[in-house]
Amino acid sequence: MSKKTVALVGASGHLGKLIAEALLDKPEVQLRLLVRPESWAKVAALEGRGAQIVEGAIGKDEAALAKLVEGAYSVVSAIQGGPDEIIGGQAALLAAALKAGVRRFIPSTFSLDLFKVKPGQIVTSDWRRQFADLADAERGNVEVVHILNGGFLDRGVLFGFINVINPDEGKAYVWGNGEQTTYWTTYKDTALYTAAAAVDDRSLPRALAVAGDALDFWGIVAAYEQASGKKLEVVKLGTMADLDARIAELARGGQENFMRLLPLMYYRSTLNGEGALGPLLNDLFPEFRPLTVRDYVKQERL
Repeated sequence: MSKKTVALVGASGHLGKLIAEALLDKPEVQLRLLVRPESWAKVAALEGRGAQIVEGAIGKDEAALAKLVEGAYSVVSAIQGGPDEIIGGQAALLAAALKAGVRRFIPSTFSLDLFKVKPGQIVTSDWRRQFADLADAERGNVEVVHILNGGFLDRGVLFGFINVINPDEGKAYVWGNGEQTTYWTTYKDTALYTAAAAVDDRSLPRALAVAGDALDFWGIVAAYEQASGKKLEVVKLGTMADLDARIAELARGGQENFMRLLPLMYYRSTLNGEGALGPLLNDLFPEFRPLTVRDYVKQERL
């Protein structure tokens, strides 16, 4: 059987590693990774499973990118970083993919629907949207597919970075009325959908929205309480206007406030519905049954 080559950048990161593992589980796939010399040890297990390694860095080595994408069916990016990586690095990767005649390019979007979020609302989404605009203009015959998974249903995100629920404190935090539907997907399920999209022979939409669960804030609280058997104290932090004011206050503090500001930006576009997913396209991949909030809380014993 002839294998499809999938080129992946970012396999040393958390989501990238999960995407790599999902691709390696497919017997029809030959996985090829771009790896910086200092990150080689992080992908040793993937190489042991058969992944081919191309040494180089995104956006800095045209020859390495050409070698990475040569003969590839699709290219997947799971990189993180600032605008140099998200815009400049991915632009170089897309240019190499176009030159090589790659069928599909999946950028490192993995977010709420940032195409609906107004510029300036989420700094990191602005970078990804800028790359998306560039890709629309320069992709040629390459099909660019953005995976939109909402927020990550994870200890480090829903129960950490964004701090919707803090299991250690037994508290749940909300701005506004909490009645807007929000969307959450685990890293693993996001990786499974991404790997499936990378090898799919069908034409796929530019925005491929999938989710493990769709609940408003109160639904998340109820799902947690049902799955954990614990009662949460709901802390109402203020109105959405209060949230806007808090974000503006932090922004005036400059770069040192960036990591305090960013989760509030994401939570705002989640709570106000600006980044709501839709329509969900889970049915394109009926073989998957992604975890719900209740499933995840039980699994992780939160």
